[in-house]
Amino acid sequence: MELKTKKAVNKGKNSMPLKGSVAAVAAKVTYIEPTSRTAQILAAIVREYANTAQPVGSAEITAKYKLKVSPATIRNEMAVLEKSGYIEQPHTSAGRVPTDKGYRFFVNELMRRVEMSAREQQLLRGEILQLQQKYQELGKEMSRSLARLIASKTDQAAFALMPEDSFSAGFSNILMHPGVDKNDLVEVSEFFENIDQRSEGMLHKYLTGKSETLIGAELTAGDSKKLGFPQIPKNYSMIVSKVQLPSGKEGVIGIVGPKSMRYDKNISMLDYIAKLLSGGLLLTLVFAIHH
Repeated sequence: MELKTKKAVNKGKNSMPLKGSVAAVAAKVTYIEPTSRTAQILAAIVREYANTAQPVGSAEITAKYKLKVSPATIRNEMAVLEKSGYIEQPHTSAGRVPTDKGYRFFVNELMRRVEMSAREQQLLRGEILQLQQKYQELGKEMSRSLARLIASKTDQAAFALMPEDSFSAGFSNILMHPGVDKNDLVEVSEFFENIDQRSEGMLHKYLTGKSETLIGAELTAGDSKKLGFPQIPKNYSMIVSKVQLPSGKEGVIGIVGPKSMRYDKNISMLDYIAKLLSGGLLLTLVFAIHH
């Protein structure tokens, strides 16, 4: 196992029993080498859970991911991941799911951006160009159309916050996500219904910073708490990105969805849309779109 030792790990509930050297290693590990087999197994768990919304066991990883190791080895690695706080056992399920810590490590260290095909890029560029041509001045119609476009491309709930107006769309995407806890939906819907009340604070925070991904409990920590994000349950995540139009006007776009969302796809999509809106990627598109 390629693991770095930093500090002792807190023992969580429902941890699978460990024996011998595996227990000794797991008791000290808080960081995984991104190129290690343990990291590969964590990435497989994140991706499989995103695809199925079901807790992931060693059998699924053995069958679907070509890691060239035995099921017993995968179980041992999963035991290390659990003891180290990267995955956990929900209820009495035999499988495991990523924790906030596991998702954060995946996003920061393991995730590869999704590259859209040339056809997908052309279609998206055409849609953004049409929005810009139709709405020369940033306003309500632009916000509405942009939020709807983002929701359709990410399959999450989306928002577009502009100085003149704010709009959200795609809440039904969350309803269709498998494994969503219906008890959380009221809080999420209230967040979007009151998005106008939060737009000023969110614009102030994210117009001066970089794109940001807030995972689970991160939505209720630090400055995020002041913006009213505690209304979003801990089983959800939010991705936000600053946008700047050729006119110089600025805004914030973002999505909210279950914590098991496809981070690679959604972060890449938001970043790409933000670049398109800036005009930098649209200069050579008119011929391609109308060819």
